[in-house]
Amino acid sequence: MVALLSAGLLLNGCGLGPGEDTGNASLLVTRDYGQEVILEKPDLPVNESSNAMRILDESADLETAYGGEYVQAVDGLAGGNSGGRSFDWFFAVNGIVAERGSAQFPVAGGDRVWWDYRDWTDAMEVGAVVGSYPAPFTTGYDNRDWGTEVECLDSDEACDLVEKQLMDDGVSLESRGENMVIRVGTIGPVSDTPEGRRILNGPGSSGVFATFRSGGGADAPWHLVGLTEEGETGIDYGTGSGLVAAMRSGEKPPVWIITGGTDRAVSLAASALDPKYLERRYAAVVSGREVSSLPLARGQQ
Repeated sequence: MVALLSAGLLLNGCGLGPGEDTGNASLLVTRDYGQEVILEKPDLPVNESSNAMRILDESADLETAYGGEYVQAVDGLAGGNSGGRSFDWFFAVNGIVAERGSAQFPVAGGDRVWWDYRDWTDAMEVGAVVGSYPAPFTTGYDNRDWGTEVECLDSDEACDLVEKQLMDDGVSLESRGENMVIRVGTIGPVSDTPEGRRILNGPGSSGVFATFRSGGGADAPWHLVGLTEEGETGIDYGTGSGLVAAMRSGEKPPVWIITGGTDRAVSLAASALDPKYLERRYAAVVSGREVSSLPLARGQQ
């Protein structure tokens, strides 16, 4: 879900067998930022030769382009251009967009592979998503030796809730040389971080279809604004709604953002750190008791 997918050649194992079983992985195939499920296999047996392209090819009808290097269509749904918009297939493993083609990306037991067909005109650079939670914190990613760190900018109550949610979901809060970071705080201090600035600069910079707008006065809380797939203003959620989003820069560990315009909004966002609320979402807005997906559908206001 970041750059145009280089799916890679379908490998035949060079005459070797598939290798030992490594357990079960999950395969999710959707369109339009997870809005519609095309295929879902939660318990897919995989082995030592499994990769992100192969498990898709074994489960759906694929068409490739550029000598087999690129997934052009899945079950007849093909990438291309329409009305000045660009559509293609993208994939993530454990909620993180891979840096290499799908035929070169191995899949082992416990991995969560998500293929999505989407309009990337306004957000080619989507580096991470929240919809595979508690991955990548429980699963890791591509054998990287990353730890997990909660960074509290303010909103202590929300920060405590995030740490509890993580531990309840089996996440080990262990710091290492490089850490996946969950940054918790109101948008004021968050906007002073690289990821916060990217959110305020729009989905072309952050891959997150949300932004914050000042309420007007110097001390006025910020409003969370949800954006449509076309990057247009969809819904002003006001000051009381929170955001859960994930980003990644290059090959660095992902950074998750739990934020809102007020402490209460941040606490709402923290309460949504749960698989049942985040499943199949690129990012999530939490308003009252309702959790909604971002981006918003075209025309949703």
